[in-house]
This record gives sequence, structure tokens and C-alpha cells, in this order.
Amino acid sequence: MPQKRSLLYLVNPKRTYRYLWDFKEVCAIMRRRTAVPPLALPTIAAFTPARYDVRIIDEEIEPLDPERIPRPHIVGITAVVSNIRRAYAIADCYRAQGVTVVMGGAQVSFHVEESLEHCSAVVVGEAEGAWERLLADFEQGRLGTRYKADAPPPYKTSPMPRWDLVDTRKVMALPVQVSRGCPYRCDFCLVRNMFGPHQRYRDVDDVVREIRSLPKKQLSFIDDNLTGNKAYAKELMARLKPLKVWWMCQASIEAAYDDELLRDMAEAGCTSILFGIESLNPKALAEIGKKHNDVSRYEEAIRRVHAAGIMVVGAFVVGFDADTAEVFDQVHEFIVRNNLTYVMFNVLTAFPGTDLHERMRRTGRLSLLEPEMCNGIYPTMRYMHLSQVELYERYFATLERIFDYEGVRRRALPVLGNGAFRRFNAGEVGLRDKLVSVVHLLRTYLFSRDPARRRLFLSLVRLGASGRTSMGVVVEFLLFIASFHGYLDYTRAHREEILAKIRAVDKGPWLDDPRATGGEADERAGLQ
Repeated sequence: MPQKRSLLYLVNPKRTYRYLWDFKEVCAIMRRRTAVPPLALPTIAAFTPARYDVRIIDEEIEPLDPERIPRPHIVGITAVVSNIRRAYAIADCYRAQGVTVVMGGAQVSFHVEESLEHCSAVVVGEAEGAWERLLADFEQGRLGTRYKADAPPPYKTSPMPRWDLVDTRKVMALPVQVSRGCPYRCDFCLVRNMFGPHQRYRDVDDVVREIRSLPKKQLSFIDDNLTGNKAYAKELMARLKPLKVWWMCQASIEAAYDDELLRDMAEAGCTSILFGIESLNPKALAEIGKKHNDVSRYEEAIRRVHAAGIMVVGAFVVGFDADTAEVFDQVHEFIVRNNLTYVMFNVLTAFPGTDLHERMRRTGRLSLLEPEMCNGIYPTMRYMHLSQVELYERYFATLERIFDYEGVRRRALPVLGNGAFRRFNAGEVGLRDKLVSVVHLLRTYLFSRDPARRRLFLSLVRLGASGRTSMGVVVEFLLFIASFHGYLDYTRAHREEILAKIRAVDKGPWLDDPRATGGEADERAGLQ
């Protein structure tokens, strides 16, 4: 039986493989350890009974060494596929010490039996309701194996996340969530299967109360579509304006065609919007069930958002059944034509729990690569027209083209010079961080032997000095571009090693497989 006050560790395991948008280089420059920490553990800590002494250990911020910290009575581990083996290793270590281990998160929710080989109990889906029952059973010595809420929580309110348990000085921005669920049926996305088909919104008062309580003003709204309910979004913007916060979000492309909403978002502190463009091919969009995307409206939407003084983060995916080798040039040409500088470029990945994963499993197209490589960067399935090796090589070749310094300069100047990017909040950036940032930029750009780097730096600094854009925006932009290059430098050291793993499982394009022809060809190809 646990003591009167039990020691509870809530753990976020470290990922094995990095991805493009983790901004590790910017974090290092600014003396941070991670860009945006996960919201799950501070939220779970918030509705954990006060009789528990809770410690949050995020391995992206600090390593976990079970031998050097007090032994807890119970450990809760959240896991996604990209850190699942580390999660299992931590669980096995504590179980060997006689500690009760419970697990939750997306990967665990869809692989319950496998997870139970490493822990005593799992929480499936959303934790509200299930977590409290689990702890009550733990205290009574009757812990079950599987806990799931009877129904999705209404989510009208949410307890204030326990950010006091996280060293927020070591993070760039804090996550905020205003809704759960998604009405769309994109088959590569986990959200609908994890949180349900109906978007549930928190009361705006509850969201504002949380934001007021946060120790940072730099935020990231982690909703998949912050503007899905425009009336709600406009009310939220009105309430955000006096808070003087700065934030990024994801939104549907329709938001770009509401001038009032765009203006309100800019005035409320929105610095960038991620649009899930996904594909420029309507056949690919139909293939994955993203029929609400209209390719013909992309370019005007991007222009409108940039004109509002908000950066567009263009999110693209390659590897759909409709994609051939030409898709890489098509994406690059679109990026150049529309002056996109912030790009999230991903390989189609069959994440466990998605409809795509089930479709690939059913047709024998899943790869045998290690699970941690299922992070949107590596080819983890058999693609219709491209081998895994070709997809991997073309993917990184295209990333190099996208973030080429001269190409970035040509695209950045018309956007940042349009007169709309004069706002910048440097309130949380201390003098030391400012000096370190400037020294880093001088060393990276001005004192570089690469003339393209110097041209990019000088062109943007002149733009800032002219008053057409904020110098703070220039500094932030240059830091992010340097971070993208830092990621590319990091991966170059490992690409041959990764290629060897991919070659070991690559069977060539699915189109060449005898099973991809015949009466069930359409079903196997996913072109139902």
C-alpha cells in the first residue's frame, strides 16, 4: 500500500531521432532545452490529488537517471511512437525496482497489449476521469490493467496546467489548447481517432484564465484548427488582444479569406499560421480524405496572410499514392512562386492508430524500420511510385534546395519588406540573450566565407534599418533559418547510416509488386 503521501513521477521520454522543427539550435543559443514542451503531463498533474507529491521529468529538458533520484511509489509515462522504446526502457527499469508503472499517450492507446508487457496499467485516450479512477484503485491495492473514460470529457473547462513543476526558463514557448476532436477524416491523421469526430471547445473565459496564469508570454496553440469555429476564434482574439501575448497556431486555409479574422489574429499577437497544404495534387487530397482543401485557393490564401503581417508555415507531405518523382520539383516551385520561407516538409507516415496505418498493414505495405523513425521524416511504408531509398534521398535533396540561403533571401525580401511585419515583442528576451543572439548571427552570417549567407544577413538588416520591418523580426527570422541549417548539418552526419537501414527493408515501389495488380488493385493502392 502506498504511504499517506505518495511520490509520483510523470515522465516524457526523450525522442531518439530529431525532426526539422525542433529548433534545438535556437534553443541552445537562447539557453533553452526545448521549443514547446508537451501539455499532457502538467495537465495530468493538475487533476492529481493533492496527497501526491508530483514531479514532472521531461527528458527533452533534463535526463532521467533512476539511480540518482529518490525511488517513487508510482510512475506515469506518456509515449508517442517516436519515443516508445525509450518509454519501455524506463518502464522496465522501474518495474524491476518494484515500482508501479502506468502508461498513456497516443502510442499506448492503440497498442494496449504490447504496452502492458512493460507496465501494470494503461490509460487509453483522454486521461480525465480515467486517471482519477486509476489512482483510487492504486491506493486501494486493486489496480486494474486498462482505464478509459466512459465518454469523452465535455472539455468546457480544464484545470490550470502545473507549469510550476516544469522549469519553464528552459523552454521557448508554452502550449495552450482550446479544443479537442476533429470533424475531418484525413486518413494519415491521428486526431479524430484519438479525440473523436466532434470538436469540443473550452469556454473562452477558461482559456483566458489559463493564459493569464502562465509564466511566459510566448505561446503555441496546439489545436489542429484554431479557427474551425470562426465565431469562437473571433471572441478569443478579442480577449487575447489586451494580454500582449505572442503565438503561433494551426488553422484551415479558410481563415485566410476572412479579412476581419486575419486582422484580429495579427492584433492579438499571431506571428505565424501553419496551413496543412499537404499536396498540390487534388487526387492525392482525395486519396487521404482531405477533400476540404482546394488547391486553387492556396496561393491567394498565402498572399492574404503575408499581407496581414503573419508568416505562413506551409506544411507539405510527399509520398501519396498519386505522387511520382516529379512531386519534389512541384513543391519546390510552389514554395518559390509564393515566397514561402517557413516550410514544414514531411514524408507520408503511417502513424499507429491512423486509418492509413490500418490500410498499409492490411495490404502489407508497412516497413520494418524501428518505430522511433516514424516521425514524419523517414519513409516507413512502401510507396506507390517511389522506393523508400529514392524518397529519402529526394526528400533531403529538396530540403537542401528549400533552405538554400540565396533562395531564402529572394523569398524573404518581398514578404518581410511588405510593411506589415513591424510588430515584435522582445519583452521576454533578456540583455544577455540579445547579445548572444547578435554574436551568433554575426559569426554565422556576416563573418561566414559563404557569400550567400552574407547577402542574406545584409539584405535583411538593411530592411530592418529602413523601418520596413522590425529588427526583432529580422533577428528571429535569421535564427530560425540558421536552425534549419543546423538540422541539415546534423542529419548529414547520419544520412548514410539511415540509408543503410532503409536499404535493408526497401522492396521498391509498391506498383512493381505483383500483389498491387489484379482484382483488388484499387483497394491495395488505397484508391477506393
